Amino acid sequence: MIRAIIFDIDGVLADSRRAVVQNTSELLSEYGFFVANEKIERMSSAHSAETVLTALVPAIGQDDALKETMLLRLSEITARNLHLVSPTFLADCLEDVSKKYALAAASNRKKSAKMVLGKLGILSFFKAVVTSSDAPPKPDPKMIILALEKLGVKPEDAIFVGDNAEDEMAGRAAGVRTVLIDGTDPAACKRFLAEIGRG
Repeated sequence: MIRAIIFDIDGVLADSRRAVVQNTSELLSEYGFFVANEKIERMSSAHSAETVLTALVPAIGQDDALKETMLLRLSEITARNLHLVSPTFLADCLEDVSKKYALAAASNRKKSAKMVLGKLGILSFFKAVVTSSDAPPKPDPKMIILALEKLGVKPEDAIFVGDNAEDEMAGRAAGVRTVLIDGTDPAACKRFLAEIGRG
């Protein structure tokens, strides 16, 4: 019996594509690196900020001090640009979902995960928020396993909702039924909500 749902944030609950591209572009240009927005968008849809930066500009990965400085600065830019993040259809239904299921979030973000959930007005619905500060980023399953522990449920009693291949790999490796949904697609969200008895 399903007792809990673990949600990825970006692409599932938050439409943050524009924000992520803007934040990354601002950061890179501030440090003298120029990368096309299309390339940033392709890279950033599933990966942690650290992975994105080092993949886009390999020199960043070779300088730990620079990388840490840039990641701290990215956190500041992200906070300033939260207005570019908007709730998905699924996020707008979360209060009702939280009445039936224990909820957790599992995101490759770090500090900004709670900032985004707070900005969307849904942070209070989560019993746990697990980020890449707490466990290795997805597709490693440890983040999902930690979320399960914090919720006090077994893998077979939970669903993990993500939106990309890394999410699918993490959820399956953690032994959790994994559903991929584009949170901005109302039809897909309605099908999922009907399936869990909230539609």
